[in-house]
Amino acid sequence: MNDFILIMEKMAQGGSALSHLPDGRVCFVDGALIGESVLVELTQQKKDFAKGFAKKIVEPSLERVTPFCPLYGKCGGCSLQHASMKFQEQAAREVVEELFVRFAKEKLPPGWKIHFGSPFHYRNRARFVRNGKQWGFRARDSHDIIPLSDCPILSSGLAQALKEDSIHWPWVPELNVFDNGDGCVSFYHEKMSPSESLKKSENTVSLMGQTLSMDASVFFQSNLGLLPELVKTVQNAAGTGHWLIDLFSGVGFFASFLQDQFDRVTTVERDSNCLRHARKNLSASSEEVSAPAEQWLGENAIEGVDTLIVDPPRTGIPESALRVLCKASPKKLLYVSCDPVTQARDFAILKTAGYKIVDAQGFGFYPQTSHFEMFLELQKG
Repeated sequence: MNDFILIMEKMAQGGSALSHLPDGRVCFVDGALIGESVLVELTQQKKDFAKGFAKKIVEPSLERVTPFCPLYGKCGGCSLQHASMKFQEQAAREVVEELFVRFAKEKLPPGWKIHFGSPFHYRNRARFVRNGKQWGFRARDSHDIIPLSDCPILSSGLAQALKEDSIHWPWVPELNVFDNGDGCVSFYHEKMSPSESLKKSENTVSLMGQTLSMDASVFFQSNLGLLPELVKTVQNAAGTGHWLIDLFSGVGFFASFLQDQFDRVTTVERDSNCLRHARKNLSASSEEVSAPAEQWLGENAIEGVDTLIVDPPRTGIPESALRVLCKASPKKLLYVSCDPVTQARDFAILKTAGYKIVDAQGFGFYPQTSHFEMFLELQKG
């Protein structure tokens, strides 16, 4: 038997609801919300858990809404369009709080703030894949391609470019596209020549009075509307001082907004293309280091640093870098994370070295999805 009627007990990391099968195994259910009675069809069964999807909602939640995209459930881009924004925010709060209790035995500060922006037309950066003559996204849990002519979460610039192909995208399987919010859509693909990249991929972003150099091949936040809230949060937490270190610094994004608050600024980034932009975004007196963060930390003394920022990839802070940070004593350690799971695991290690959470804030950069970003201000003592 692969169908069960289950009551959803809570939301889990990744956007699924969690329940238990009659034999006691945990069951993760796509398309369901906490408190709902759901007819579940199992799609995967393991010794300790199972996965399934909501075949029929027997008793719906009051927070259930009708998905606004006709491709919802097929396209892999969204997973929570069936939930109200109120529910999405509360679910994010509960999931993150549970992660920190589970991995670090730590309760986040009461009432920690969550920032959410517009639920529609917010996404300025995307990766399109080609299906014949039409662009689309990958299907859910598949490499199949769902062709589309419109997407309600894309920025107006990307949506218009997708609809009209007005920028004459090349005939390639995958394309990274970026809308700077001021009418310039750039793109990048792996086979681009340097001259073509200079012409088609280069871009700038105007944000909070600054113009930042970047291109469609490098990482840049995908929600420009909410990004100022993160910048202001980091600025307020960083304070002022003599020395700022920005690890995993990318195009020098955070350092560019903080450089006037410190006498000395050191950015550490391994990607040469990011560094090329960082040199444009930072003052001539700043120090842009080309190295993996963990290697640089292992080879350089950082005693006396006032504020240290880490914004690592989804995998979290490398183990060797964590060891150095545990021994170091920056006045402030600011941890920006695109994955609360790895952040909670990393904090469990930092906690053993005496770090405490001074402030925690969440950022819903990707409404209608389970992706959620966290900011922690940490201090020792």
